[in-house]
Amino acid sequence: MIGKREGIIADMKEGVTKSMTEGIFLEPLGLYLLVERRRGRIGRIGFSTERPKVPMPPEEKEFLLKCWLEAGEVPWELLDLSDLTDFQRVVLSFVATIPLGETLTYGQVAERLGKAGAARAVGQALKANPFPLIIPCHRVVGSKGLGGYSSGPDLKRRILDVEKEICHLNLL
Repeated sequence: MIGKREGIIADMKEGVTKSMTEGIFLEPLGLYLLVERRRGRIGRIGFSTERPKVPMPPEEKEFLLKCWLEAGEVPWELLDLSDLTDFQRVVLSFVATIPLGETLTYGQVAERLGKAGAARAVGQALKANPFPLIIPCHRVVGSKGLGGYSSGPDLKRRILDVEKEICHLNLL
């Protein structure tokens, strides 16, 4: 028997066009999360103020939201990682383990990967992250401030604030 996760993954892969953008509205951020599919997998995730042409099926929406808001397991089998270098994959795999509501600096990530002094390389690897929110690169910050984010520092701050609020509510 196929479990719920496996069934959703199969549904997400089935009948996919070469490049189709779907999306869901992220109420806490006031933005749409856009999902572009390639080669039967998620090729890129981005943000937009414009409504997507194709809504995402509810079960897929729930699945992706759990990845972010509940720090669920990253659906690696759904992600097209083919354009990433080995180093980028290692960095993104590590960053995916940073718990909801917590942050690390670029330098701390480098050190934990056994690459002390490679904070800038970590930053460049995170800049290439095609799956923001699902692989939470926003949880990596600079040693003297917020640091960069592909969609801008204001959105990075809003995402971190939403996560802190969720963690606070979970503690009540």
